[in-house]
Amino acid sequence: MTIFLLVLALLVALAFLYALVLRPWLKKQTWAQGFFANVDTLESALFKKSETILVGRLLWIGGLFVTFYDGLAVFVHSLDLTPLTTRIFDWLQIPPDMRNLSATAFIGIVGLLINRLRAQTTKPLALVAVPDAKVTPSAAVAMARAEAAKDQAVQAVAEAKS
Repeated sequence: MTIFLLVLALLVALAFLYALVLRPWLKKQTWAQGFFANVDTLESALFKKSETILVGRLLWIGGLFVTFYDGLAVFVHSLDLTPLTTRIFDWLQIPPDMRNLSATAFIGIVGLLINRLRAQTTKPLALVAVPDAKVTPSAAVAMARAEAAKDQAVQAVAEAKS
C-alpha cells in the first residue's frame, strides 16, 4: 500500500510539474510542436488543454482519494497512513510541530498557483480546447480577431487605470 501511495504521489507531482512548468515552456519550443500534435487529443479529453483545469482536476482526484480513504477507514480500523505521511514529512525535514501548518500551507500554495494560472488565461476554454488540426481558416481568422479585440480591451483598461 505504501509503494502504491508513493507512486500515486509521484504521478501527481509530475502532473503538477507538467502543468505549471514543462507544458508552458514546451509550447514555446518549435521542436516540441510535433509532441503537442500527438497528444492534442489526449489533452483535449483529459483537461481541455487548459493548465487551470488540469490543476483543478488533480485537486479533484486528490479530494476523491481523501474521501475514499476516510470512508474506508471507518470500516478498516487497521488502515493508517501515519507512517507514510511521517516518512514524507521526515524526508522534507519538517519538524513534527509544524506538520499540520505545512499541510495547510500546501493547500494555500495550490490555491495561489490556480490564481496564477487564471491570471495567465488569455482565451476562452472553447478556443483552447479545439484541436489545432480541426481549426478551419475561417475559425483561425475569427480567433485572431478575438485575440486582437482582447488585447485592445486590456490596453484600454490599463490606460484607464493610469
